[in-house]
Amino acid sequence: MNRINVFVDNVNIDTQTTYSENGKININRCPYEENPHLVQNGDRVSQKGRMVTEDDGTSCFRPYAHGSGSRYNTLFQTAHGSVKETLNDIIVQLRFPKRLGKALIEAMFKDESEEVAAFIKTRTTETNWSL
Repeated sequence: MNRINVFVDNVNIDTQTTYSENGKININRCPYEENPHLVQNGDRVSQKGRMVTEDDGTSCFRPYAHGSGSRYNTLFQTAHGSVKETLNDIIVQLRFPKRLGKALIEAMFKDESEEVAAFIKTRTTETNWSL
């Protein structure tokens, strides 16, 4: 996995952590900690990743790899939708702007659903979904 350095070093600090009912977690350093400067090249960093919290409050944040590519592989597209695959799933998605109105959306949904169905029919019974 390709990772970038987010912090200036591996640092252990004491923190006060607040877990909110809505899932928000606030982690603040304790005031007696001397060096509050942790972030590489600046004063703030935004990280994407996965946070797992155990029942006892033990938490672990793992950042996503940078430059590892998309988790989706697009197999087929229509004017307003797509068929994508992940490692375990096929995702069929259609999106229509509300401004088009109900009648036009119904007609377009029917047409594009038929396009998607026709694409799926082109796949073999025991299929490798990639083209």
